[in-house]
Amino acid sequence: MTEKGNWIIETCDLTRIYGDGEKIYALDHVNLHISPGELVAIMGPSGSGKSTLLNVIGALDIPTSGQVLIHGQDLSKIRNKDQFRASTVGFVFQMHNLLPTMTALENVEVPMMGHRPPWERRKRAKELLELVGLGNRSNHLPGQLSGGQRQRVAIARSLANNPPLVLADEPTGNLDSVAGNDLMNLIRDLNTSQGITFIVVTHDLNVARQTRRVIVMADGKIEREDTIGSPIEEDLKIWSHSDLGKLILQNDRAALADLAITTDQMEALREIFEQNADKGPDKEMV
Repeated sequence: MTEKGNWIIETCDLTRIYGDGEKIYALDHVNLHISPGELVAIMGPSGSGKSTLLNVIGALDIPTSGQVLIHGQDLSKIRNKDQFRASTVGFVFQMHNLLPTMTALENVEVPMMGHRPPWERRKRAKELLELVGLGNRSNHLPGQLSGGQRQRVAIARSLANNPPLVLADEPTGNLDSVAGNDLMNLIRDLNTSQGITFIVVTHDLNVARQTRRVIVMADGKIEREDTIGSPIEEDLKIWSHSDLGKLILQNDRAALADLAITTDQMEALREIFEQNADKGPDKEMV
């Protein structure tokens, strides 16, 4: 765990309220810490606040109250938000948002315009397309690429200005399972090899399980966090949070009376579920 004060992201009582009449708390006093080089998933039902949290961290939205600190710098005190986003944060969205009349190479160059000379932009864009496995598709238009390839271009574009942080909102949402898995493998590789911090918002548990920490949100609050373990440990965590798992943890023998499970088996399952339900984040961060 990173020492206090060395977080890449820290939020303090972060709150975002919508509505002039009845107040809707999209974020409700969220306290979050992300270490440099982490690969984190944010999950939760629609309306839980996960995309709002991403937008506020990325300076695309303004909180009603509370703070966002990036490398200890308060976002509210940064005057040039465009410059901040260009140099510090890369974005990947569910819709790739590539410009349809530009080639893959030209799309990757776009964030560097005004920051680097043309020859340097072109060189960097070629390197990034090679990095994401699309060096041979640099002159293709988005319409000539598959969905997975378009998202790879979007990831390359997000890295154009060497940001230490990439925010990805449902990056696999429009992909099939194979393409989605390939994209997550790429994100994991970039996280490991480049040391880039990734925060991935997703509804897909299989995507979340490919990260290293999962933050679960509900009603604008962080409900719980889990560190990612082995596949077996992850299955046990899921079972422990299921209705059956909760009954076993509560030792509700009456509700479980119809199941062909002996008392000894029940106790063994309860012990296993208790051990795995307790594994996860630092409790003070929830």
